[in-house]
Amino acid sequence: MRIGLAVLATFCLSVFVCAPAVAACYGTNAKTKQRQAVHEIYRGSSHPKRYFAQATHDASTGRPQIFYCRRYSSAPAHFKRFVRAHECCHHLGYHNEIAANCCALRRMRLSSSGLAALRNYIVSRDVNSQTKVDQKGQGSTFWNKTARQCNLGVRID
Repeated sequence: MRIGLAVLATFCLSVFVCAPAVAACYGTNAKTKQRQAVHEIYRGSSHPKRYFAQATHDASTGRPQIFYCRRYSSAPAHFKRFVRAHECCHHLGYHNEIAANCCALRRMRLSSSGLAALRNYIVSRDVNSQTKVDQKGQGSTFWNKTARQCNLGVRID
């Protein structure tokens, strides 16, 4: 009996210790101006500007929100973590897309191989929201702007 409990306790502890931590995401309520947990909503629909996700606020309550669009669900896990961190950074006050990228990369603390995997996905999928307002340039242009502004210290070609 004791061995079974010890194995169960070890298993439970290993699940919690080894599971990747999901950083809390907070923003400011647009109505109350109080700090509040962001409400994350998975829409499953497409966005007309090809967003993966969008940081916004609930119109009636002012609560900060992130809407995840259909494109998000098919992205690899490392890119999903980046998208979530990026949208959380918007709620922290980083309104410019590249500044939100830098904030997200700092929060993620990626290894050089993790950074390379993220870069390769962004470049190969020609990722950007394709908005004229935020940042012109897809894929490698978008990554190069991020690498320069964030001072990543890695090759940006």
